[in-house]
Amino acid sequence: MADDHGKLIKDLEGQFRPVLDNSADGVYLWLDETHMICNEKLAKMFGYKNAKEFSRVSPFLDKFVAEKDQEMFSKQYHGHIATLSRPARFRFHGLRKGGQKFLAETDMIPITFQGHAIAYHFVRKVK
Repeated sequence: MADDHGKLIKDLEGQFRPVLDNSADGVYLWLDETHMICNEKLAKMFGYKNAKEFSRVSPFLDKFVAEKDQEMFSKQYHGHIATLSRPARFRFHGLRKGGQKFLAETDMIPITFQGHAIAYHFVRKVK
């Protein structure tokens, strides 16, 4: 299954490359704890050198969402993405690589790609 997910993520990245390259927001597409892609804007927002470094870090929730918001973030995912029900917009405290927190807002959009549920996120800092 891991090999299937690796191929799926490569296909997904090819399909969404224009959005990843041109979005004003940080963008990531998440399949599971080890298979995700993001744009450079998102990686830098979270304190990583580049998208490749960001995508190697797991588990996702523990590394990128402040502990006090992890349960809410997870409930949003399971209530909207895993069930493919509807998009959700909410705020959370993100964690930069060095541990600093910042307020962020995400649009979490459920999509299917090759029969798999994908979390399609647009993320921006809240000032």
